Amino acid sequence: MADTTHTKLANRLNKINLNLLLVFHTLYWKRSLTLTAQALCLTQPAVSHSLKKLRLLMDDPLFIKTLEGMQPTPLARQMDAAVAKGLFYLDQAVHSSNEFSPATSKREFRVSLVDYVSQQLQPKLIQHCLEHAPDLCFNMLSTRIASAEGAQQVLQEHDIDLAVVQFETLPLTSHHEYLFDDVIGCVGDATFHGKSSAITLEAFLNSPQVALSHREDSPLLINEKLRELGLERKIVAKTPYINPLQEILVSTALLCVVTESAARVICRNNSLKFYALPLDVPAFKVCLCWDERKDHDPGIHWLRQLTRELMTPAPSALGNP
Repeated sequence: MADTTHTKLANRLNKINLNLLLVFHTLYWKRSLTLTAQALCLTQPAVSHSLKKLRLLMDDPLFIKTLEGMQPTPLARQMDAAVAKGLFYLDQAVHSSNEFSPATSKREFRVSLVDYVSQQLQPKLIQHCLEHAPDLCFNMLSTRIASAEGAQQVLQEHDIDLAVVQFETLPLTSHHEYLFDDVIGCVGDATFHGKSSAITLEAFLNSPQVALSHREDSPLLINEKLRELGLERKIVAKTPYINPLQEILVSTALLCVVTESAARVICRNNSLKFYALPLDVPAFKVCLCWDERKDHDPGIHWLRQLTRELMTPAPSALGNP
């Protein structure tokens, strides 16, 4: 039975040249014969010839020329997910090793971090690797991963090896690893808001606020809690960037809802203070997530372990981060 199956598979795949699949997948993303040829170091006539072969093989035009470029047909859209996965696993089989030695590896890791995590983790990661893995390179990216359900699509589309993300609830999939709870509070100038460890509901509602949003939905979390109580806050600006907050908040009555980890970055050498919220808001779950296709990659396992060690949070100090 196994021999028969293998024979049938060989007979089917014997008609397909691997280069045709590379052309197909590249054209699917480039949407241009010229750009595809450049990416694969081929001539445009060679790409056109490969497309002609694929059209005959699949009995479908696959790509239609339009003003917006070569648009894939429904069959091409259906094919690409399988072709992309097949090419990825083939590459893994040919080039991956059962061993990974950080001391000698020249690999580049693509790591996605939210702004405040980058400021905390990146220096530690680079300092560690200068001593223990001098030839490694880290490409630090800022990519929005709004939910555990959509994480795999983002990771694979951007070819991300590892991401440090924050979720409202713990993911149920096996390709995430919980690190710690990150308490949600707010930051403001203690000159205006006092030295208490918590802010009152009245002060919270009456103070203008800057919303720090690393994800599309995070400002809505607080808004929904307030709406349940028939209340509303005043947001004067929204930003995904943590760096300007020190200058924005100091010497003003502004507040900004952040996690305690973010507050440790913001409240350095200034009059800013981290306050507990007057609302019952669950802490974010800070997690690692990685491409499920790289589960057995020893380099990813090493990076996960190192990141886990470097990301261990300091003891909580709510009133004085």
